Amino acid sequence: MPGNAFVYGTLMADEVVRLLIKRVPASKPAVLKGYTRYKVKGQVFPAIVPSKDARVEGKVLLDLSDKELHVLDVYEAEEYYRATVTPVLEDGTELTADVYVWKDQYSHNLNPEPWSYDEWREKHLSAWVSRLNPDGAHPEGDM
Repeated sequence: MPGNAFVYGTLMADEVVRLLIKRVPASKPAVLKGYTRYKVKGQVFPAIVPSKDARVEGKVLLDLSDKELHVLDVYEAEEYYRATVTPVLEDGTELTADVYVWKDQYSHNLNPEPWSYDEWREKHLSAWVSRLNPDGAHPEGDM
């Protein structure tokens, strides 16, 4: 049964998704309420954690297969867990999606500065894509 994924960081880039799952699924802009996005110390990717009265802008990747979701599980690494959430689309429609949330035990690695997709895309996308393992593993090394 196809599933959806709310993405808020590097997976918002079609170039990254295409390398990982060999296609770019349909997607829609969305907001996830009750979470805050942070920079991860020493990294160029973000993390989200539950947070009252907060919201994260991103998009929902639609109709992902179980195999594609598994590839995203591998990509997101051990610091994240997959949770089921209800993001809100631009037209106000809510839908069910999975999201990758930063585990509490790694909270000391979060930087309180906000993370910017546009800044990441401009400064880091090219290096990120060039070093991404086509089998779905996380890029290695510092970027």
